[in-house]
Amino acid sequence: MKNFTVAYVISTLVLVTIATGLVSFFITSLNTNEFPPKLSSWISAWMLAWSVGTPIIFLISPLSRFLGQKLSDDPRDKD
Repeated sequence: MKNFTVAYVISTLVLVTIATGLVSFFITSLNTNEFPPKLSSWISAWMLAWSVGTPIIFLISPLSRFLGQKLSDDPRDKD
């Protein structure tokens, strides 16, 4: 099981914030046919995406790290 250090939590939150912000920006642009989209519609989409994406990333990231280590043939990845 992965230890949730402060650096791990901060880096995950930064990653989720950037990823959901970019994806929601472009999806809002596509859905409204406006580029750039209106700030209010983009922010509301971003808040929804962030609130859904953050717990999903925290739940999936240990599994992803585990699978990455199992599939890697680099000796530095082995415990």
